[in-house]
Parts: sequence; structure tokens; C-alpha cells
Amino acid sequence: MTLGKRLLLFSARDPAAAALGKSTADWGCMVTNCSSIDELRARIEGSDFDLVLVEPSAALQRLIADNALDETLQLPLAEVEKRHIQRILASTGGNKTQAARVLGIDTKTLYNKLKSYKSAEAVARKRMLGPGSMTII
Repeated sequence: MTLGKRLLLFSARDPAAAALGKSTADWGCMVTNCSSIDELRARIEGSDFDLVLVEPSAALQRLIADNALDETLQLPLAEVEKRHIQRILASTGGNKTQAARVLGIDTKTLYNKLKSYKSAEAVARKRMLGPGSMTII
């Protein structure tokens, strides 16, 4: 059977997904393996796969449970955007050009957003230290 599709594999029991890879070898798919739930989530959200195989089913249930809809709906839009960008970056292995393409934004826009996230984190750290404290970088 030849599919010629993009296949994403994840096995909680086998980080290399060797058994899933063997069982799907004759499918003729371009195969990508994930070694963690976080990587699986990032790849699903940031890429276009035709098929996704996850074992055991408890791993898939964990993935779904981690995305608590009520919690996400209470987040500010800027935080949702930041998390999405970080997941896309993780799915592209840190390749900012590819991430920008997936996000549908200019590379410079992505760089500016990442820079603003770092600036915001620095301001938050300074606030936590309080006035008159020395900052060690």
C-alpha cells in the first residue's frame, strides 16, 4: 500500500517509535517521529500531517487533557499568541524562517515578537527584584 502522505508517529513506550515505524514502513509515507508529548503537540499544531499515529491511547488522552479549553479561554490574546508561536518554533526545530512561513507572517515580524517577549520577561524580572536591587545577567 503506497500512500505518499506525511505521517507523524508517537509512542510513549518507545521514544524512537521503532515498532510503529516498522508496521508502517510499507505505506510509502514521509515519516516524522516525536519523542515527547510536548513535541507531538507542537508538531500537530505547527505542521500539516495527513496521518498521526499515537500509542498508547492514554498518551492521546493526556494530550487532549493538557489543552484545557476553559483555561485557554481565560488567557489574554497576547499570551495565546505567544504560546502558539513558541509551539510552532518547537515544531520547526527553532527555524524562525520556517516558523514565520507556517504562521503566515513576515520573518521580521516574528523576530520583533520574540524580542518583545524577551523584553517583557526582563521587565517582569526587574519588578520581582524590586527597586534598588542589583540585576545579575
